[in-house]
Amino acid sequence: MRRTTRAVTAAAFAAGVGLVAAAPAQAMEIYDISNATRLAEGAAVEGTYTVSCTAGTNIFVSLNVTQRVSEGRIANGSYFKQWVCEGGEVELDYQAVAFNMAFDEGPAVLSGFIQECPAESQVCGPGTNLPLQVIEITD
Repeated sequence: MRRTTRAVTAAAFAAGVGLVAAAPAQAMEIYDISNATRLAEGAAVEGTYTVSCTAGTNIFVSLNVTQRVSEGRIANGSYFKQWVCEGGEVELDYQAVAFNMAFDEGPAVLSGFIQECPAESQVCGPGTNLPLQVIEITD
């Protein structure tokens, strides 16, 4: 599986005689995104993914599943979850309900977005777009 990392780089600033680097924030990651299983004859799909994050931060995950099903028609569905991180790694389930056509068995593309926001902050950073990932949908 692909591993996506949002590494926050340290900022350096001039301080008298030399440069002092700020400590980098812990990285937030989403990885081990599994293949999907069809539910209700393709009305939805489900799978799992793992997130590592910093304790006390608000996490937002959005995943999209898109599949060419027949004659160029597209089945798609999405998933969204928000929670407060307890720190470390957590494995979660995703379930994407088909919007316009049922999912078939076969390859599909999963895309998404993850964002980590400090609990005390009113402003979040830009977040991270996940690279496209091909998954297999099975019964």
